[in-house]
Amino acid sequence: MNMKKPPTSAPPPEAWGPSDSMRRLQIGIAGVMAVLLLVGLAGLIGDRAREQVAGEAAATANAAAAGQADAGTGAPLEELGVQPKTTPIDEQAPAAVVDAPAKAVPLPPTTAKVPDLEPDPELQRARNKTGQ
Repeated sequence: MNMKKPPTSAPPPEAWGPSDSMRRLQIGIAGVMAVLLLVGLAGLIGDRAREQVAGEAAATANAAAAGQADAGTGAPLEELGVQPKTTPIDEQAPAAVVDAPAKAVPLPPTTAKVPDLEPDPELQRARNKTGQ
């Protein structure tokens, strides 16, 4: 019956040696270097993004300036080809030269019913039954 008694107290902590403190110092320095690297990369990415936005803004301004000369009035329906293009009224051009836009002729009213828009007869019967 060799039973050992369990220890009543925890063993004392080992003293930190020089290897443990050196390892902690290396981990700390590696962490600081990693943070500096991430901050530097973020700065580079931000600079590149600013340069790209500035380049796109300049290109957009150039395209807008070139587009204004081509678009004429800049009306969206004219650009899509839905409405005929009108010529801008120049101050030097006489008023008689400018053509008046064509008037739209109204279509005659139609009496045909669209089947999708007719009321449902079953719904009408149900309303009549509940109303009685």
